[in-house]
Amino acid sequence: MKKLAERLEKADIFSIQLEKEIDALWKYGVEKIADEKLRQAIVGFLCSAVPLVFFTDHASRSGRFHPPWQNQKHGTLRSIIESCVLLPGLAQHFPELFNEDMEPKTEALDIAFAATIISDTWKKADAYDIHYGSRHGRIAAEYWQEYATKEGIDPALIKEIAHCSVWHHGIYAPDWEPGIILSPLVRLVNLCDVVTSLTALATIYNGKIIVR
Repeated sequence: MKKLAERLEKADIFSIQLEKEIDALWKYGVEKIADEKLRQAIVGFLCSAVPLVFFTDHASRSGRFHPPWQNQKHGTLRSIIESCVLLPGLAQHFPELFNEDMEPKTEALDIAFAATIISDTWKKADAYDIHYGSRHGRIAAEYWQEYATKEGIDPALIKEIAHCSVWHHGIYAPDWEPGIILSPLVRLVNLCDVVTSLTALATIYNGKIIVR
């Protein structure tokens, strides 16, 4: 984390609030990854391979698909943190991922946490105000595969994490079409992403929730 703080300070974007958000990402996301080698690869990826704008930008360009607190500074980062908070509980709804003790397998959770963390890192590039739109999960996956391969991560693990990042929007991913079956891991990552955005689909008016 020290390396990341130094990078952010050098870019003159480090702040007390950003430090709190990063601490939360580590607490609820990064540190939940049990495999030490994978965890360190995710740390390295965040510290050196993602655009700086990931740490400061709001979650939605239009403001329609995320709640207000994610459509503020550090909103993209905040949306990932919230997805990570939800992940262990939502994993209980996917028996396909359970071990013999009827609990989510550690490796499955590691993949889901890693994919959730990287999935939104490349919504936008630092240079030329480039937005990757609905393909940002695929762009992030490509950068992750390149970085993780250099770090010596198991190719099958790299591929599964990348796959979950590519499809983290589920049936709303740009390449989905009827007949494409989404794996339990993809559906878990997608569900975490969807739930963190649900409040953006409703407006509270006079004490009542109006679904839009």
